Amino acid sequence: MPTVKLVPSTYYRSNSSYVTVSNPDNMYDVCDSTDYASIRNSRNSTSNTYYCYLRGFNFDDIPAEAIVTDFEIRIRAYESYMSTSSSYRMSLYDGTSSISNTTLTSSLSTSATTFTFPIPSSLTWEVLVGYGSDFGIRIPLRRSSTSYNSYVYVYGAEIEVTYTLPVHHNVTVTNSTDTSVTVSDHNPTEGDDVEIRAASVDGIVITDNGNDITSQFTQRSESAESWTVINVGDYGFSLNSSTGYYVSQNEGISKTAALCRVDFHVPVAATVTFTYINYAEQGYDFGVFGNIDVALSDDYYAAGSSGASITDSSYKRACNSSTYNSSSPQTLTYDMAAGDHSIWVKYSKDDASDDNYDTLQFKVTITLEEPFTPGTYWGYDISNVTTDHAIVVISAGPDLYIKIAGYWTKITKAYRKVNGSWVEVNLGEAFTQGVNYRRAT
Repeated sequence: MPTVKLVPSTYYRSNSSYVTVSNPDNMYDVCDSTDYASIRNSRNSTSNTYYCYLRGFNFDDIPAEAIVTDFEIRIRAYESYMSTSSSYRMSLYDGTSSISNTTLTSSLSTSATTFTFPIPSSLTWEVLVGYGSDFGIRIPLRRSSTSYNSYVYVYGAEIEVTYTLPVHHNVTVTNSTDTSVTVSDHNPTEGDDVEIRAASVDGIVITDNGNDITSQFTQRSESAESWTVINVGDYGFSLNSSTGYYVSQNEGISKTAALCRVDFHVPVAATVTFTYINYAEQGYDFGVFGNIDVALSDDYYAAGSSGASITDSSYKRACNSSTYNSSSPQTLTYDMAAGDHSIWVKYSKDDASDDNYDTLQFKVTITLEEPFTPGTYWGYDISNVTTDHAIVVISAGPDLYIKIAGYWTKITKAYRKVNGSWVEVNLGEAFTQGVNYRRAT
């Protein structure tokens, strides 16, 4: 199970006149580093608090398809003549807005210590990634004495991420005929089902890892790709015919959530793209896109002092940060296996203000990964894929094939010895039933 540590790459000061940072590169490191950066509050006052934010954690170092099983956020630091009361403890921030329930339970001491931040259930990995470059660790800087220089020394900070990657298997097709044969997914995740489609099974033989599966094909019918918006709950989404966007219908209504389920039918594996505009009261009113086949609740997200807290435990994207709160269209893509699936979409409004468009708007496009013509076809399912599969399509007629290095190769000519001489023969008459043959030496 891979583990990766993400480190900061930049910092922000709430006051550049009184807050100075020496050797900042030293804090762009993991917590067991032996070098430190010095952050100083130079104002000769014990009543002014300034802040330094560590930011720039590279979430892209985690593979997009990774399944994150755990993460911890840490910092290693100590202080010299800084206030250590509970009001001036380090915590996690989205920009300059605090992330609820993430303040350290311990204050900085005068010896180097590694601190682990509390992670509330609402701060899922998806939420954290959604903060993007705005995510950071806030270090308060309030002097405890006017008689001495005041510093916080930072050795490093890290987000330690543990994750798994799905196991994939290849499904290849070697086709020596003109018959159209396709695969619903060439690179399926282990345990998935894959369908092999043939326009016709007349005159061909299809093998899977050397086993003849032609007789297992059954005739089926299939419709074209499609998607439908089904509204759920008291408020949903309505199509704006002039723009082509579906628009949330709870604009200006506090303590509500507009929720819909988008039902998909894809005959083969496809990429589903949501083009959306989420332009609202940042952090308080925002849209959420669910994971495939995982429902979102129809509850709105109640707000605290630093924004609304997401209560859905699983989703693909929350548009509650400046990264996704924009009047310009943005995109979100899903890799969807063949079949029928659903994606839930929600726009939540808390119990206070409205801002900007105060809506979530979206439209959908489906891009098939294989050519597909709706209608009648022949199909065979590989159920619960656990190994690579080599699908070989050969002619069942008088053509002759030989398997070389795992692949069937067509033989174009055959010869038989007649009266001491080799004569070319029709491939369909090259062999006699019940007679053993061997390669000539």
